[in-house]
Amino acid sequence: MRTHFAIALALALPMPAVAAPAADGIKGAWVRINPAPGRPAAGYFSFTNGNKPDVLVGADATGTDTKVARVEMHQMTMDGGVMKMSAIGSLPIKAGETVEFKSGGYHLMLFGLETPGKAVPITLRFQSGARISALAEVRSAGSAQPNPHAGH
Repeated sequence: MRTHFAIALALALPMPAVAAPAADGIKGAWVRINPAPGRPAAGYFSFTNGNKPDVLVGADATGTDTKVARVEMHQMTMDGGVMKMSAIGSLPIKAGETVEFKSGGYHLMLFGLETPGKAVPITLRFQSGARISALAEVRSAGSAQPNPHAGH
């Protein structure tokens, strides 16, 4: 009887929250709209992992005013002098590592993005079960990667 009570009590207690892997959250999030209708938008940002290694396994970009058919993580690489883009299913991240999703490297592809606003909610999902979120500013097709040192 005591064993059943202990199990029932353990199941009834709230589970501890999973700590977010990013020590400082998502920074500098923005989305570049593709000038060609029907083509995916690209998402950029950075974050610094906390004190435990983890694996980024996916991203979502859906909110009350935003609709996205799907989000994929991609990577740009050089192959024989030719830049190629390919989807990646996951990204291992070391403890304390800063990860940048930027033009010419890792980035998100947002397919079927429909947003009436000026921001898109981005949520990153990790193998540990942690999630971190931010609002990504929507910018026009000609926008360049922002200079993180501008104004300093």
